[in-house]
Amino acid sequence: MTAQELEILKASEDRILALELVSGEQFFAEIVMVVDEPPTPDVFLLRVLREPDGAFVEAGDGAKESILLADIARVARIPGVEYFQADLSD
Repeated sequence: MTAQELEILKASEDRILALELVSGEQFFAEIVMVVDEPPTPDVFLLRVLREPDGAFVEAGDGAKESILLADIARVARIPGVEYFQADLSD
């Protein structure tokens, strides 16, 4: 992930983003907390699904998970989702 994508991730707690892992897996996630500190920089998140009406709902059992930042290849905002530009400036 680029430095700009890391900044987007850090500024997105309680918001939904699209993530792609280095394994190629892609999914939407609500970002709970980003811990960019040794020994294990990671992000805590809740996977979500997008309903046909555009609403997001918890995926699976709603369990939060932790993913190492090194395992994230790409982070992106989702078209059609409003973000506060003051929080997520380009």
